[in-house]
Amino acid sequence: MGGQELSAIYDGPARNTAQWIQRGQLDYEEAKIISGRAYWTLQFAVGLGERFARPKEPNMAVVEELVQTQSPGRSLVSALAVHLADLPPVVGKQEFVAMIVGEDAMHGLPRLDHAVKTGTFPAPDWKLSGSPLWLLDNALEGAARMNDVPKAKPVVIDEEVARSLREGTYTGPGSVILTRGVSKKS
Repeated sequence: MGGQELSAIYDGPARNTAQWIQRGQLDYEEAKIISGRAYWTLQFAVGLGERFARPKEPNMAVVEELVQTQSPGRSLVSALAVHLADLPPVVGKQEFVAMIVGEDAMHGLPRLDHAVKTGTFPAPDWKLSGSPLWLLDNALEGAARMNDVPKAKPVVIDEEVARSLREGTYTGPGSVILTRGVSKKS
């Protein structure tokens, strides 16, 4: 779950997630960082309310709706059983562009958007907090499909980056959350 979904589970606006982080009620330790954004498992999200000074109950209707839209065919019980360590390799736009040899964000992101729009690249496996996310294997399949387009610039995958994404050791673009606004100087 992204920040928007996490807040929705507790019937609040999307800004609640940022407030919970500022107050120390939520952190990134239990999150997976993809394309510079934090994502938490449903199991974690449902249990988060117990951490608050005034405990909150999750809205299970919202939880069930999220399971239906984000994991069609999966039961609520099985979705709640997924731990952070159980997650398969997932990539966002930044990680995908980082996998392409010689590509930069300025050219790679519009190219990826076009490939998704035309159906050359598979639709996202999830769309959380407005961001598209793919299973790594589906993104790699999409790269191969992009190479099938006549006269298209070849997509060459950097196997080292792909391996680091698969192994969970990736430290490239999108692997950390960048702070926004004016930073404090010590």
